[in-house]
Amino acid sequence: MSCMTDRSFVDTNVWVYAIDADEPAKRARARAVLDPAAAGSLVVSAQVLGEFYVTVTRKLSKRVPLDVADAMIGRMRQLPVVAIDADLVSAAISGSRAWQLSYWDALIVAAAASAGCTLLLTEDLADGATYGGVRVEDPFAERHRASDELATYRSTAGPWDDDELAAELDRYEQACRDAGMRPNAIHSYWDYARRFLDWRRGEYRPRGAGGAGRPVAREAVTAGELKRQVAEYARVIEGAGRAQDTIDTYHRHAMFFVRWLDGEFQPGRRLR
Repeated sequence: MSCMTDRSFVDTNVWVYAIDADEPAKRARARAVLDPAAAGSLVVSAQVLGEFYVTVTRKLSKRVPLDVADAMIGRMRQLPVVAIDADLVSAAISGSRAWQLSYWDALIVAAAASAGCTLLLTEDLADGATYGGVRVEDPFAERHRASDELATYRSTAGPWDDDELAAELDRYEQACRDAGMRPNAIHSYWDYARRFLDWRRGEYRPRGAGGAGRPVAREAVTAGELKRQVAEYARVIEGAGRAQDTIDTYHRHAMFFVRWLDGEFQPGRRLR
């Protein structure tokens, strides 16, 4: 696999899947990626260590005992670990604006870049995307020919008006079903995208947000314009005083839908 020929930064989700008994297929794939023979080319950050510990001890259906999780962190620390300092925080803030990513996703990219990694292994960003010289590879993604994906999206290229976006949302929900996603995940992906579209039309305001009426012009929009609107949507949620993880969730799931419209994302490939 190509990711093993470059110095690779390994995001939290890959480490978590390596021990998640509820995801046997992904567990096997993650363990192949993390084979000890590849240890010399793998990099993590302090952020990954912390996220891994919290996830495996609190969020898995079969939680890992605290002492066992601590021992796992000890083994991960034997790899190169990128420290999170003020310079990296500043780079992540700049990257989140430039790349239209959440701060936490941008911090992962910035850490990978600072360690000289050319590859970021994660399912939390669009497979094949490049940010600041770091290429994303989703180790759990099914590989399709480029011609197949072009055929899928060519007939639905924007710009889209409100009614066309509503119709695309129905197609998006079906794409989630076709990808074999679980019912609760399908509803979550669809519902967060619906809220964003309702916000564009002035029919939804995040709790605690001020203002009223339609926040964007009533005109057909391209995927690029929609991405800018998602960034504004996230700023509205932030201004409402919501917690950072809530802001990231709303932003990330709205971007899933927009990237799907743009042919950059396939449902079922990015589940943290």
